[in-house]
Amino acid sequence: MIRKALLAALVALPLASCGNEEAGGDTASAISAFYDIVLSERQGGVPDMEMRTRLRPVISPELDRLLGQAAEAERRHTIRTNNSEPPYLQGDIFSSLFEGATAYKPGACTTERDETLACTVLLSHESEGEVFEWEDRVLLTLSANDAGTFLVDDIAYGGDWDFASRGTLKASLRAVIAQEE
Repeated sequence: MIRKALLAALVALPLASCGNEEAGGDTASAISAFYDIVLSERQGGVPDMEMRTRLRPVISPELDRLLGQAAEAERRHTIRTNNSEPPYLQGDIFSSLFEGATAYKPGACTTERDETLACTVLLSHESEGEVFEWEDRVLLTLSANDAGTFLVDDIAYGGDWDFASRGTLKASLRAVIAQEE
């Protein structure tokens, strides 16, 4: 009973600052920590071990597990096909745009489920002086190990153009894993 009350208080306090406002300090920090790593690495497909190690402090254990399982599935696929087929996931898996974002701005957050926030992120890609913008949603969850700290748990792709990534990051990872089971 006391644990539930404490958990409710820990969830309610950061959520109260979120509402439909711009991302609060804790949520904006979580989003920024994640995208700073993603944008600095600019890897396509499932991230390698080094990048997953860098992401580990800012993503949920479940997302970390799925990234590792998808990397193993991609490895098995490469061996099984003698590297004659492309990877299942190509391009930037952390945004709707294949080429990936070059900049981001955390936006409004709303409560999705008990311990999950859905935060809009304005993403942009600049190339040859032209800027393309779109919104994806980042799902944040509270860390089980560090009260009050949010971790990226999933990304809901928001792109509405042809060939945009659809669905969610976790669904994409699960599909890759299922291909090689």
